[in-house]
Amino acid sequence: MQGRITKPFSILALWWIAGWASVASSDVSPGDVIDRTNWQKAEGLLPEPVLNWIRKGDVLQVGELNYKPGEYLPPACLESLTANVGKYDIDGDGLIQDVKTGKLPDFVSGLPFPKIDTSDPTAGSKIMYNKFYYTYATGNMVCPFQAKYVNRKTGFEREIDMQYLTCVLDGYPAAKGIPNPDNIELYSLIRVLAPFDIAGTNVLTWRYRDKRQDSTFCYVPAIRRVRRMSPANRSDAFLGGDFTVDDAWGYAGKVNASTWKILRKEDQLSPFYDPAPQPLERNDLGEYVTAGMVKEIVWGCQKPGYPGTPWFPTNLVWVKRPTYVLEVLSKDPYYNYGTQYLWLDAEFFQPTFKVIHDRSGEYWKVEWQPQAAWETADRKVRLLGLGCMVSVDDRTDHGTVIIFFDPRNRTHFYAVQDVNDYSLGGFQKLCK
Repeated sequence: MQGRITKPFSILALWWIAGWASVASSDVSPGDVIDRTNWQKAEGLLPEPVLNWIRKGDVLQVGELNYKPGEYLPPACLESLTANVGKYDIDGDGLIQDVKTGKLPDFVSGLPFPKIDTSDPTAGSKIMYNKFYYTYATGNMVCPFQAKYVNRKTGFEREIDMQYLTCVLDGYPAAKGIPNPDNIELYSLIRVLAPFDIAGTNVLTWRYRDKRQDSTFCYVPAIRRVRRMSPANRSDAFLGGDFTVDDAWGYAGKVNASTWKILRKEDQLSPFYDPAPQPLERNDLGEYVTAGMVKEIVWGCQKPGYPGTPWFPTNLVWVKRPTYVLEVLSKDPYYNYGTQYLWLDAEFFQPTFKVIHDRSGEYWKVEWQPQAAWETADRKVRLLGLGCMVSVDDRTDHGTVIIFFDPRNRTHFYAVQDVNDYSLGGFQKLCK
C-alpha cells in the first residue's frame, strides 16, 4: 500500500516542481516575438485571457522604450511627488481627506498619494485617485476619436466618429481659484459626429468632488430632448459596442462607487504606442496639440496573413513594467459587471488591462489600452496619453477599438475651455 501511494505522489511532486520552474523561468527580452509557438515565455506577465489570445494566434513584439515614463508626468504631478507625501488619506466614505482638517480638501494639485503602501487597506482607492488626478494634471482636453466595431468572422462592421472634451476643476493648478459653487471635480462631454443615424447624440457629465453620484445628461436627436440618465446606465453598452461608459480610460466611474483591493505588485508586459515620444506642438492659444504626422496603428484585419484577431493592434511595442493588480467590485447591486481585475502601471498609475467577469463569476471580456508619450521639440512639455483602447468580448467573438492618436486626429492638452459651456444651458445650446 505504501508503494502505491508513494509513486503517484512522487509523480505529482515532480510535475508540480517542473511546472513551477517553467513559470518561474518564463521571461522575455527586447526583440522577442511572442506567438503561439512560444507563448510560455510570457506566462505570468499577462492576464490569462490575453495569454490565451496569443495561444490562438495574436502576436506581440517585445521591445524597450527610449524614454523613461516617470519623467513624462505633468509638472503638477512631479511637484506632488514630494509636496503631497502624507498630506491626504481616505475617509469612511472613500473620499480624499485632508489629514490636518479631517475634511475634504478645497483643492488637490497633482497626485494626492505619491507613496503607496501595499499593506494599507485603502491603498487600492489611493492608486485609483492617482489615476484620475494624473489625467486632471494635463488640464482641459479636446480629443477627437473613432470607434470601430469588428467581428472575428465578418470583419469590420461600422465606424463612429466622436469627440471627447473635458473641463477640469481639480488637480490642475491653473483651475485653482475658478469659482466652483457646485463642488465639481470634472466636467466632460462626449459628442457623436457621424454617421448620420446617430450624429448629434451628446452626453454631458458632472463629476462631484464629494460623495454625490455623477449627474449625466444625454441629448437624443430623434426626440430633440435632453434627458437625465440614471447612474445605473454607466454599466450599459455604449452605442451598441463592447465598451460601457465606465470602461473609458480603464475605469471612468467614481472611486468611492467601488471597492478596491490590491492583490499584488508584479512585472507585466504592457503595451505602448511606440518606443519613441511623438511630437507635441503649441498653438496660438497656448494649447499643446498632437502633431498630424504620427504613426498609424495597423490592425489585424489590415495586415495580410495575420494569424490573430482582426481587432488586434499589430505594431505596438510591449515593455515589461512594474504593475499593481487590483480586485474591483461595484457597490451597486444592479451593476452589470461582477468582479473586475485591473492592472495599472506602478509609476504613472494608468490602467493597461481590465479583466471583467459577469455577476455569476464567469469570465466575460477584457478592456485594454496602450500608452503613448508626447513631447515638445524643446522637451519642456512632456506627457503620456492613450494611443487607443480595445474591448474584446470573448463570448461573442466581437471587439470594439477606439482610436485616439492617428494622423486624422489632433488632441489638445491644456485646452482653453469655458466652464459655462458645461452648464445645462450651454449643453442645450450645443445640442441645437
